[in-house]
Amino acid sequence: MKIESLKFEGVTFTHEGQDPIVQNVEFDFPMNEILWVKAEEGAGKSSLLQILAGLQIPQSGKYLINGENVCDMSFEEFLPYRLQIGYSFDYGGLINNRSLFDNLMLPLLYHKVVSPEEAKARVEGLLKEFGAEKFAHDRPAHVPGRIRKLTCLLRALVMRPQILLLDDPSVGLGQDSIYAFVDHVHRLRKEGHCKHVFISSYDEKFMNLFEYQIIHLDEGQLYFQAVDPEKRVVHL
Repeated sequence: MKIESLKFEGVTFTHEGQDPIVQNVEFDFPMNEILWVKAEEGAGKSSLLQILAGLQIPQSGKYLINGENVCDMSFEEFLPYRLQIGYSFDYGGLINNRSLFDNLMLPLLYHKVVSPEEAKARVEGLLKEFGAEKFAHDRPAHVPGRIRKLTCLLRALVMRPQILLLDDPSVGLGQDSIYAFVDHVHRLRKEGHCKHVFISSYDEKFMNLFEYQIIHLDEGQLYFQAVDPEKRVVHL
């Protein structure tokens, strides 16, 4: 399945007892871009990414992927889209009673997208590329925080999705891992994966490692801001 469009039609989403994260939003998301999702702290960037991942369902309106309203889909109907979405939580998200290796293998084996041998080779390759192979058979609670964060990010990539949603990916990661992660994303995009990337971050140095466009979330509405790379201010 090729993901060709993402669109909100009249979407409203609210956490109980709070102001709306998005309210009656009409928005065509730019495709084939790296999109920096910006907003004031607490405005709902994580919730927006979770809506795009299908983890949160709007109270009203339509979230359309390829023109199909995913809000009305059953688990089985949404599964083909889910397999094309990689999502990384800002913290957590790993299964605590499984090793890092098992956490990375799980989506590949559960969805049977590759053979067990290919899954093992892919996961071992990722852990080696990021210098985390010595922690492969440790559980999340027994490894340094930067390794836990790195594993969260690698799990979002391991299925080689078309849509990649990253929530504060650079926080707690370590400089060497940041550069390796960015190189890996660039390589996957050259190979035809991770075509549509959404990143929530306050880290301008990290974002300047990409050629990005900007989506602003402000007072329940989304706004697109085109960015000319030649005019972008870079602080390194």
